[in-house]
Amino acid sequence: MSSPELRVARLGNFRARWYWLGTVGWVAWFVTPLGPGWLIGRVFHELQLRGASSRFWQLLVVLLLAHMGSALLIFSAHRTYVQGVEAAKSLVRTNVINGQLASGGGDAATRTVPVGDILVRLRDDPFDILFLLDNWADMVGALIYGIGAVILLSQIDPLATAAGLVPMVAVGFANRGIANLARRYREAARRSSSAVGDFLNAAFEASLTVKVSGARRHLLDRFDVLSAERAKAAVRDSTWNEVIWTVNGAAADVCVGLALVVASRRNLDAGEITLFASYLFGMVWLPMRLGGIIVGRRRYAVSASRLDALLAPATASGSVDRLVEHRDLPVLGGPPAAAPERGPRIPLDALVVDGLTVTARGLDAVSFTVLRGSLVVVSGPVGSGKTSVLRAVVGLLAIDSGKVFWNDRAIDDRAAFFVPPQCAYVPQVPRLFAESLRDNLRLGHTIDDNALFRAAQLAAFGRDLADLPQGLDTMVGARGVRLSGGQAQRAAATRAVAHQPELLVLDDLTSALDIETEIELWEQLLAAGVTVLAASNRPAALARATHVIHLG
Repeated sequence: MSSPELRVARLGNFRARWYWLGTVGWVAWFVTPLGPGWLIGRVFHELQLRGASSRFWQLLVVLLLAHMGSALLIFSAHRTYVQGVEAAKSLVRTNVINGQLASGGGDAATRTVPVGDILVRLRDDPFDILFLLDNWADMVGALIYGIGAVILLSQIDPLATAAGLVPMVAVGFANRGIANLARRYREAARRSSSAVGDFLNAAFEASLTVKVSGARRHLLDRFDVLSAERAKAAVRDSTWNEVIWTVNGAAADVCVGLALVVASRRNLDAGEITLFASYLFGMVWLPMRLGGIIVGRRRYAVSASRLDALLAPATASGSVDRLVEHRDLPVLGGPPAAAPERGPRIPLDALVVDGLTVTARGLDAVSFTVLRGSLVVVSGPVGSGKTSVLRAVVGLLAIDSGKVFWNDRAIDDRAAFFVPPQCAYVPQVPRLFAESLRDNLRLGHTIDDNALFRAAQLAAFGRDLADLPQGLDTMVGARGVRLSGGQAQRAAATRAVAHQPELLVLDDLTSALDIETEIELWEQLLAAGVTVLAASNRPAALARATHVIHLG
């Protein structure tokens, strides 16, 4: 893994024109006070020598214009920089989502944290990663300003300049001693935020259960506890950051005062005193930015580790850094994303499962064969492992031993292989998006409406589709709430059939169907020659099965 700065710089290069132009603008803004500071000294020098002369007013106008130019510069730099930052944050989030949604292959990551925690990480952590480079830009600007200021002040009084500068640098390096504590507070704040996010996600998922069981008060009490813990952690994190800034600022002010005391041994005029104070007060950014980089690196480490945990491990060669990997992204004027691609179709003659073992799920050496055009049903009591068999076959569950063969070919990366056009899988609880029915059935692929209607007929969803007032344009609502349970199941089956897979894997799909509709579904699929591997205990499925595998 490359250094934090190199990783963040790669993010900056995603929309390089925006990010780096904005960064250069910020650096320039930090340097610009050299001009107004010098002008202020000249203004007071002129005022002391000649009073409110015409030259005094000319210098005052130039000073005003310089400040206006500085304001215009920071406005332009900030606007450009924010565009680059938002694009980079979107890239990070897209890479994480890509890893979480990838089906097999090198990009596929495992789900190790709850959904609520993932949402918190996607919301907060990209900013902390990019904030490291933001601190470096400020540091470079402050350093350039400091070098210029030291050169000019040394011409006035070298000793006083050293008296102010040396303690400032010492204060900056002293920040290293508090960086680890800052990291611990940041980790605690992120953990508590994730706990609240995960709890809210679970609460809304189980809202009906909470209502019917009268558990609202207990849920709110638990939410109060988690919120209080989050508040305490956030206060510690925020307070510590403010303490760091305040201590650095106060120490820098003391350094300025020390330099002015040393300078007072000489008979400086008003312009020189003003120039000295102006430049030294501007240099307070130097130790503060140095402390910002040190603390920012700790914050980066926390956020980067949280996001890296949502991605597939890096390759052995380390050549792929998936968190900052560039990809087409239609954000803020970027190029359109590539359309989903399908692999080549491999016609199925026989699916052979040999010795499938998943010890944690109680599966021991399960073997069977699914021939083309057949209906094979996995049956057994609750908890016998019906769902586990299906998920293990298609690569959604890791196996301890065994092989899955497609014709005569052993499939090593099952999750990558068992996708359309080879396979379509419909889980026990189908998931629908809060989009139109057409979008839910297509899922981004190019499938015309006629093909969708044909798939609906095969999935016994044709009459329901015809009865919907807006047909394929019907908005199904969040999680398909505007459809009945049976309609949602058959909509998911329609989606699977529409991709014309060689193998259709159905996990207890007919649990919410009446007997007539279920019979229609199985007979339609069998008549069309669709190869089906299903988990079910329903008599209609067992009666029509080519082969039944009994578990438990």
